[in-house]
Amino acid sequence: MDKPLKNWMMAQAAYYLEYLQPRKSIALLEALRRLDPKNPDIYRMLSYAYLKVNRLEDSIRAADTFVRCVKPGTDVRAIKWIKGRALLQKKKAAAVTR
Repeated sequence: MDKPLKNWMMAQAAYYLEYLQPRKSIALLEALRRLDPKNPDIYRMLSYAYLKVNRLEDSIRAADTFVRCVKPGTDVRAIKWIKGRALLQKKKAAAVTR
């Protein structure tokens, strides 16, 4: 797949996230992940989209993959926030089911 099409798909995924359509964003990002599995931006966006649809394990897994894919020295504060939110929601859900 050519780079302009990948860039367009990333832009569409970001648009869907911004306008509260995370399921559409996930569909695009999962397709992009198969085409470009080492792109950390895909995992960052996926982690947030999964968090928005309450797929907490997937959000945590995508956050961990993002951290493995980025170059040393990259700012990871945002992904740590996303992962922290997913872990907190997971903990709250576990407390409710007890």
